[in-house]
Amino acid sequence: MYRSPVLLAIVFVITVATAPQPTAAPTKSSPTVFIPRGTVVYVTVDKDIRVGGAGTNSEVHKVKFEVTQDAVFDGYVIAKAGDLVEGEYSNQSNITKRIFSTNESQEVALDIDNIVNFCGDTIHLQFERTFVGGARGGFMSFGMHAHDAVFTKGSILKAVTDRPERNICADATTATPAPAPSALIVSDEEAQAAADKSPSPASTATSHP
Repeated sequence: MYRSPVLLAIVFVITVATAPQPTAAPTKSSPTVFIPRGTVVYVTVDKDIRVGGAGTNSEVHKVKFEVTQDAVFDGYVIAKAGDLVEGEYSNQSNITKRIFSTNESQEVALDIDNIVNFCGDTIHLQFERTFVGGARGGFMSFGMHAHDAVFTKGSILKAVTDRPERNICADATTATPAPAPSALIVSDEEAQAAADKSPSPASTATSHP
């Protein structure tokens, strides 16, 4: 039977159009979450940061840390142990001249800036701690040498998110947040708040008749 080429072409087009089309495989993506300001993340110091180790100028030096343990918030892991943490520190000399002597101390100020989490999202952090002469709270520690460590490798810092973060990639989890590590280094702000809450010696003194 003779069939027109035009008729055959029409039948072919109709057949192709009505044939079931393959469906694309669904792409798997991590959920995104909202992280409020003040969410705690623990950060580990990877290498010593030393008094005088950067010289006597006041340059800012970039430094990298890592997340200490999985940061779990509201049923989601927002940062995993080992995730990159970025920060900076500055080092400068403070000179006090007296009539018969000149005293020089070294000051190191450490700031933590942000986390780059396991899927590449940035979480901004807040942490600032200043050591003077190798001692906390601005008091001189006599006998410290110019290269004594201030923040030693393995130290754990308590940082917090410094702003609300939206649409942060996360992994759902049934795990509960791990306990806080021991021997934490807290920020200047938290250390000062704790000092303000501590009773003064005068208020705790007991009067005797």
